[in-house]
Amino acid sequence: MAAYKAKLDEFHQVLSEDEIDLKHLEKICFNGIPDVPGIRPLSWKLLLNYLPVNRSKWPQFLEKQRHTYNNFIKEMIVDPGKQHFGQNEKMDVTFEDHPLNPNPDSQWGAYFKDNKVLVQIDKDVRNLLFTGKT
Repeated sequence: MAAYKAKLDEFHQVLSEDEIDLKHLEKICFNGIPDVPGIRPLSWKLLLNYLPVNRSKWPQFLEKQRHTYNNFIKEMIVDPGKQHFGQNEKMDVTFEDHPLNPNPDSQWGAYFKDNKVLVQIDKDVRNLLFTGKT
């Protein structure tokens, strides 16, 4: 138990520094990352170079990433019941294209395929979700 506590303390020390030492983090992660809220997701984000090692850059970086992600969602998510013809004009196309349409080019088919992918992405993001206080 003392060894586990020492390992946790070492993780907390490394992850709380203003400039994260990636080499040291890699070394302590080699034998496993403790399953403690906040440590595992933060460690993975740093090891995968998703987050910069400089802690002061995290807020701006995360804001930029969230903005990029939201723009990506707006561009990629299919709303099969509506097609956009201009900025505010929308037309209901459910009479032409419906959820049971067997046509492979149906927007609903793409919608259902995309939902399977989005469910898996949601699961993956929840596994990497940062929930700690650090």
